[in-house]
Amino acid sequence: MLRCFSIVVLVAVVLPAGADIDVSILRAATPEAPVRPAGTSAAASAALEKPGAAAADSTEQWYRRASDLDRPGASRAELEKAAYWYRAAAQQGHSDAQTNLAAMYAEGRGVAFDALEAARLYRRAAEAGNARAQYSLALMYHLGQGVEKDFAGAIRWYERAARQGDANAMNNMAFMYGIGEGVEQSNVEAYAWFALAASRGNADAAQNRDVAAQELTPEERRQARERFTQLEQQLGL
Repeated sequence: MLRCFSIVVLVAVVLPAGADIDVSILRAATPEAPVRPAGTSAAASAALEKPGAAAADSTEQWYRRASDLDRPGASRAELEKAAYWYRAAAQQGHSDAQTNLAAMYAEGRGVAFDALEAARLYRRAAEAGNARAQYSLALMYHLGQGVEKDFAGAIRWYERAARQGDANAMNNMAFMYGIGEGVEQSNVEAYAWFALAASRGNADAAQNRDVAAQELTPEERRQARERFTQLEQQLGL
């Protein structure tokens, strides 16, 4: 049985380069709506001071306004404004705003800490297909934060995120296969998902893959290579 793995445990702020089981709660940052540095126009700054004045703005503008404020070194007042605009966009179904607001609740940044609200928002975004939210919701199920611990639920959401290319989700799901947590233990599945995460640059997964390889029988090694190739093709990686 596989045992000595690192699991990525990210609990909510920046996109991870790769950690142990990832315990962070991650912010969304998409190519279409990146988290940008501060530096808004005078008109935007004025609107931030008067939220009601921006009623005609689009949901995406609200999200970007929040992103401008939600940055390293932001003051409490700026984070509170970021939460206001994330909430405005989240209420209109913007999944990245839901994800980032959930991260703020999970850490108590700009809002009072509220794991239940974080889980609720992550679920809304996850059900809309947001991979970052799917990963973070899986992590909450895995650790029992804001929801009752549910390994089967963790596996389900890790896999949804993994199938969208999330390397941390791949690593954590492989970890669960390796020790038989919430799923039937499988050296083959563990190795294949670790290898897939490693191929996407996850350093912890690369170490885990090497540990997993030592546990494989010759037949399992053959099956693991086949499974890795199958997953690459399925995911288009």
